[in-house]
Amino acid sequence: MKKLGFALMGLLMISSTGAFAQMSFGVKAGLNYSNNIMKYDGKKDKDAKFKPGFNIGAFADFELSDLLAVEAGLNVETKGHMYKDKDEEEILGKTYKSKYKATANLVYVTVPVDVKLTFGSFYVLAGPYVGVAATGKAKSKTEFDGNTEKHNESLEFGDDHGELKRLDLGLGFGAGYEINDNLGVRAGYDLGLSNIEGKGNKDNSTKNSSINVSVTYKF
Repeated sequence: MKKLGFALMGLLMISSTGAFAQMSFGVKAGLNYSNNIMKYDGKKDKDAKFKPGFNIGAFADFELSDLLAVEAGLNVETKGHMYKDKDEEEILGKTYKSKYKATANLVYVTVPVDVKLTFGSFYVLAGPYVGVAATGKAKSKTEFDGNTEKHNESLEFGDDHGELKRLDLGLGFGAGYEINDNLGVRAGYDLGLSNIEGKGNKDNSTKNSSINVSVTYKF
């Protein structure tokens, strides 16, 4: 799968150097809602929730025709997941309330290459992406009977010793609308295909997924 992703990106990038008649550039910024698809001992984790974050980037459109184009981008975006829970319990006639929140916040630099089909002001796009994790942090907060306990730690990356692998490969799908010649909006979904668990296997895996909504501006 990794070789296929690199091959597709390489083919599209090489062809873009001479075959395209027109180029346009733009920037985008917006929100990411990310989650991790996780399995432990072969069982899917159903408690992880979507976590809000951001995306910001630049893109170039290589237009083949009025209908068909290839879009390459460079983005900085957050991924990860969140756990939230709250409970009440009665001990010796007194009610105690507890809250728990934990987040894994990952920041990636991603390079998507998409095939883009345009129908008037509306367009759809899809293609592979390569992502490299820049930073990662895990945070947790527990509240019980008026007391609060917090933990923060940086995540380690590396195929041999890290908690998570740095490289992520996946597929992206999206659609957008051009409001005018410069301003537009788009939404998309990125599905990670790589198991980024540091010592993962088919029964113990972590894969990225995210929904993104952005405002675009073309120069």
